[in-house]
Amino acid sequence: MRVIQDQFDKLIEDLIAEKPEKAKELDINKIISEQLPEFTKIISDSLAKSTTEMLSNRRDEYDSFVTDNIQLWQSGFDLLETHISICTEAGENINSEYREKAVEKSDLVFDLLIRHHARACHIANEVLCLLKNGFPDAAHSRWRALHELSATAMFIFKHGQECAERFHFHNIIDSYDVMNEHHKYEDRLQAKGPTAAELEDMKRIYDDIIDKYGKSFSGHYGWAAYLFPQIKRVGFGSIEKDVGLDHMRPYYKWASQNIHAGSKGLRNRLALEKCNEDILVVGQSNSGMTDPAHSTAISLMQVTCTLLQLNPSIDNIVIMNITQKYSDNIGDEFLKLSGHTNS
Repeated sequence: MRVIQDQFDKLIEDLIAEKPEKAKELDINKIISEQLPEFTKIISDSLAKSTTEMLSNRRDEYDSFVTDNIQLWQSGFDLLETHISICTEAGENINSEYREKAVEKSDLVFDLLIRHHARACHIANEVLCLLKNGFPDAAHSRWRALHELSATAMFIFKHGQECAERFHFHNIIDSYDVMNEHHKYEDRLQAKGPTAAELEDMKRIYDDIIDKYGKSFSGHYGWAAYLFPQIKRVGFGSIEKDVGLDHMRPYYKWASQNIHAGSKGLRNRLALEKCNEDILVVGQSNSGMTDPAHSTAISLMQVTCTLLQLNPSIDNIVIMNITQKYSDNIGDEFLKLSGHTNS
């Protein structure tokens, strides 16, 4: 698009033709600054006139794609949605049945696991929505968060009340760090940060919790550091390994490519799974659904089974078995369907 550039070039040519002896004295930056409001108005007016038709066409194309994509992957989407529904209902049931008793017992493990599970169900619904709308790479990146939730829930369940307590109070560390960052950049953000008094109050709370749990508690995974005294700075990899999910590390790193601005993520796109050309993805794709769908099913099953183990009744054992079978069936179905898609 060179509409404005062509007009500007013509303007400069006219100025030079009018006074060729002054050509070297032309202040191009000043001319641009003077003409910019008019040029901006030209483009803005043009966009305003075409916006309604442009958006209508864009939305029609989008909706048409979604309809076709859902039809293509229908059986897989239905299985995944059913799986999410089963897991959500299982969480609702155990929350209703056990919540009162958990409050009486001050069972922080239960409270954290039910919150992890609720968030996991929410993320699984986000993944399903992204897949239906043709954004497999975004879905894969959301699975990454789901995997973190699953591993963390399993870790808290394994190590019990003290671990749950440390996780709960680590919110103080995160809050203090965020407050400091906001205060530091409030002028550039043009958003008022915490006052000096608020920071001072939070610092006292921060210092108290560090005194209680030790200096290592200040790290990002400081709540788990006491269980890894041999490791100087605990990371998520330690959590994964402790609960036996370190075999998922390659998939976790793969999904991370869709979050971080690394070189690999520029070309390695699920959306181009069936494409042999070097295409720049800016929109929807009907390929690459299998890995995020199956990974989501597995992680949601894991966090659901972890929650249900708090109350291992026959009913809950049956539900655990059902969710395991669903996660396997979802992987098989998406893998089968992937052989019939085109980019």
